[in-house]
Amino acid sequence: MTAFQWLKKSPYLLSILLLLACQPSPPTDEPVTAENSETVDNPLIISDSTVTMTPDHILSIKPSRYQPSLGLQGNIQPIKQSQFVAAQPLYVEQVLVSEGQQVEKDAPLLIVRRLDMTNKTPPKRSDEINTETDGNAAPQTKSAAKDPATEKTSPRPDKTKQTTIEEADADAATDTSDDDASEHSSYQLITVRASFAGRVAQLNAAAGQQLAARTSLLQIADETKLYFVATVPIQAEPQLSVGQTVNFTTAELTDQFTGQVSKLVEAPHPKKLLVHVNVIDNESSRKKLLPKMQVTGRVNYGQIDVGTIVPRRALHDVNLTELHSPPYKPLRPLAANVWIIGQDQRLTRQPVEIIEFNPTSQQYLIAGISNDSLICLADLPLDSKGKKVIVS
Repeated sequence: MTAFQWLKKSPYLLSILLLLACQPSPPTDEPVTAENSETVDNPLIISDSTVTMTPDHILSIKPSRYQPSLGLQGNIQPIKQSQFVAAQPLYVEQVLVSEGQQVEKDAPLLIVRRLDMTNKTPPKRSDEINTETDGNAAPQTKSAAKDPATEKTSPRPDKTKQTTIEEADADAATDTSDDDASEHSSYQLITVRASFAGRVAQLNAAAGQQLAARTSLLQIADETKLYFVATVPIQAEPQLSVGQTVNFTTAELTDQFTGQVSKLVEAPHPKKLLVHVNVIDNESSRKKLLPKMQVTGRVNYGQIDVGTIVPRRALHDVNLTELHSPPYKPLRPLAANVWIIGQDQRLTRQPVEIIEFNPTSQQYLIAGISNDSLICLADLPLDSKGKKVIVS
């Protein structure tokens, strides 16, 4: 119902308006104006039980359809990445790769000797450990002989944690030698090999180094398969499911990319929902997206809904800065308050959610207002709740 229709159907109110138009304002009333508004020249008159305002202070409901969505933000990471760590003291004989270099599966990366400062007896066997870590699955290993000379540790996508793997294919990954004359160690040589094709993302070892146990040697990553993890409130879980499409952008590029929700994980402390999104590998994303890029995306959920379009002066108790840059939508709907005039002509302070900002019209789309109400554009004192509106 428009403000005009509401006034037309209220003859009692019209008679009061005509009477008020001919009478001066009561001396006890307090004039109030709305800052930076079009009605600044039309003061409000607030008494103990009423608020007198002009029709310029009243806005009819302007409905607009929209698709509910949720914002997701995270950093690009390789799905498959592995880090080699020395399980025991090692001496680095040779470094066969450089940081940033692309390597094939089973390519030799390092040649090291295992050191034992207290016991010079060579071990029965020296085996290199190779593992793979999938960002959306548990680490994969090959079954073989055990030897803790080297370990590979892999960061998990939901939290930074090292996972030690002690089984590998020794025949394919280890090169041994009978030459025990080295001044550094009498132990056999160990060749560290890549367990999958990828890039040497980090190299910490140098030839001639003696490394302590638990020292990181290098990290390799398969950057052809990427993903990111977004953190959202646990209350958003009903709106999300594996397989949903996610459209996202980066600060560095103008392109829009596509991903797919691959896993939902509850994080207990504090209780949040971790949303894993796999990047769709296509011409748009290939060779453009790189690890550590920050991305911002959205995932649609539910059915088309109807909101209300309002100007800035209708919104109270909210910081709108987040909305004033692309994509002009908050990661999560912003909470605000709006003054509502009900059918009983009394004021209510209504909580709403701000969905998006239209930079062309300079207006906002909000949800949470019924279509049988009117919106008061004035910034009223909090004690105006429950007071009756008089239009003059």
